[in-house]
Amino acid sequence: MADADPRKWRGGRTPARADAIPDGERRGAMNRAGAIILVLATAATRLGAQDWRTLDAFQQLRGADPLAVRVEYGAGRIDLAPTRDPVLYRMRLRYDAERSSPVASYDSTARRLVLGTRGISGSWSSKHRDGSTLTAALTTGAPLRLALELGAAEGTIELGGLRLAALTLATGATDLRVSVAEANQESLAEARLDIGAAKVRASRFGNLRARHVEVSLGVGALDLDLDGAWEGEMDLSANVALGSMTVRVPVDAGVRVRSNTFLIDLGKSGLEKRGDVWVSRDEESARRHIIIRLNGAFGDFEIIRR
Repeated sequence: MADADPRKWRGGRTPARADAIPDGERRGAMNRAGAIILVLATAATRLGAQDWRTLDAFQQLRGADPLAVRVEYGAGRIDLAPTRDPVLYRMRLRYDAERSSPVASYDSTARRLVLGTRGISGSWSSKHRDGSTLTAALTTGAPLRLALELGAAEGTIELGGLRLAALTLATGATDLRVSVAEANQESLAEARLDIGAAKVRASRFGNLRARHVEVSLGVGALDLDLDGAWEGEMDLSANVALGSMTVRVPVDAGVRVRSNTFLIDLGKSGLEKRGDVWVSRDEESARRHIIIRLNGAFGDFEIIRR
């Protein structure tokens, strides 16, 4: 079984005591600025070696300064979406207390938020995800530097409506759908995707309006749709080891591909070879352009224009 965590999900990491929420208590915890975080934790039924619990947490939104947000989730179902409510975040978490600890930590001085779970011992794997769920909403009221670190998870990530100033998605053995239904209103220099043994489908990713997209793909599969409200030039760097990557390009975008491997043949994608690059026939006259730099070993790479 592939390692469920892109960073090996070292066991033994437990959250600080400020993050530990006793069962069956309702608590108002003061953060460093004195704003109240309301957390409700309730114990669920104990089944065999499992100890299922539910935690609900939210934080009021105070100010529109940029925020650093990290979501850590080892195994289970995850659903993430934007919210226009006057909250920084809202989260409901169902987790097995025998295997993981909840995290809902906000540092108002550093403007840093961490949500999700951390493993108590051992490595995460897909067998641990049955029954675990994380449902969260993040504010549309402030720019976010968002990092998603997912292990053996499945679910949906809706980024449309969020004001993204930075984005990193690192996945292990996930089955994930990522969508950007609305155009990002922030200036996003780079979006990074680090995909291990995952299956990821990203739709309307062009709505991020990222100037540079960096992809590292192991043995998983990535379907990357670059449709959306972007203009000018987009730069895509892809490192494909043994996985499979499909890039869906808007038909009005000119394409230029530079590859370090002789195994690739993009003729069936409607591109033609000119020297050491592959280009679309309309590459010079197109109103917007995608420049792809491909590094690959034995992986599959395909471009679909539509």
